[in-house]
Amino acid sequence: MKRWKQFTFEQRKSIRNGLSKKLKLIEIAEIIGFDPTAISKEIKRNRILHYKSATNEPCKFIKRYPYCCNACNKRYGRCFLTQYLYEPNKAQKMAEAKLINSRRGIDMTEVEFITLDNTIKQGVDNGHSIYHTVKNNPHLKISVPTIYRYIDKGLLKIKKIDLPYAVTYKKRKKKSQYEYNENKNIDRTGRTYLDFLKFMFDNPNCLYVQMDFLGHVQTDNKKIFTMTIPHLHFVMLFIFKKPTADKIVTFFNVIEKQIGNQMFTKIFTCVLTDRDPCFASFYELEKSTISNNLRTKMFYCDPNASCQKANVEQMNKQLRKFFPRKKSIGHLTQEDVNKVASIINSTRVASLSGFTPNEALINLLGVETLKKLNNIIL
Repeated sequence: MKRWKQFTFEQRKSIRNGLSKKLKLIEIAEIIGFDPTAISKEIKRNRILHYKSATNEPCKFIKRYPYCCNACNKRYGRCFLTQYLYEPNKAQKMAEAKLINSRRGIDMTEVEFITLDNTIKQGVDNGHSIYHTVKNNPHLKISVPTIYRYIDKGLLKIKKIDLPYAVTYKKRKKKSQYEYNENKNIDRTGRTYLDFLKFMFDNPNCLYVQMDFLGHVQTDNKKIFTMTIPHLHFVMLFIFKKPTADKIVTFFNVIEKQIGNQMFTKIFTCVLTDRDPCFASFYELEKSTISNNLRTKMFYCDPNASCQKANVEQMNKQLRKFFPRKKSIGHLTQEDVNKVASIINSTRVASLSGFTPNEALINLLGVETLKKLNNIIL
């Protein structure tokens, strides 16, 4: 028989009909497919007071099954004891009201709530996501959606405005189509976004890298170079002073030398980026300086299609918490951006089953590879 299920209105009508016909409790249970104990509790819980005697003395049938006077002939003016009736309409309304009330409020003690409030406040103040904070504090025993509901209702110290992406964005201005003048004469046959999709279809389990420059103040002579490994949500950040195509090629050579050709080809199986002129020297970027063979394959997004490299774009969005728009980055050093990368790579990610990018990379490529990637010296 069914247990721990809510009664429907039709089942409550069947209970009333069974009571009126003086059926046994087990007979009603067989009709509607519920446990007899559940039915008896339903009758006692949702019966209504029909008549209250002056002495408040109840009938003996009120104290045991059927717990109500539905089948009693004396209830029509001949009985002066306290009487109860079971009516499906009113029982349904009472049950629905109790269900709503049982789900209101916060299901924890005052001490537990204060601990929760302080923990979430500290996590957000430290730049961590709600997900990361909850996963790093298993003693909270609460789900991430519940935390967001508490924030929406204003129950916590953290407000919606304190969350970086919870506020409503303004409608963005439509930008005109453009293309770098330096790209107009470059033949990217075999290196378009469609070619990238075909490459990934032919190599479904390979790692690859997305890269981009973070937007900056035009007067700055420094740029933050972002590289991500989408499968692992791993990010590498580097400071470039007046970057050029030659400097990017030299940078690739440095990475290959420091992590080794074999590991480089494993991580940089291919690279997806935009059509920034700094990334235009694809022949030099693809060729290894150690083995003279191909070390990677370069692919380029379509103009004005940043959604095609969504992972690095999302990473740049996260970086805005540390490097706000319209704020100069001219004073930053490589050590500064390394600290930010360390924070992001130590943050638990839902799509990695609650593990951090660092843990995912160690599990796949080993601790030594992580150390080498974190200590690349330009």
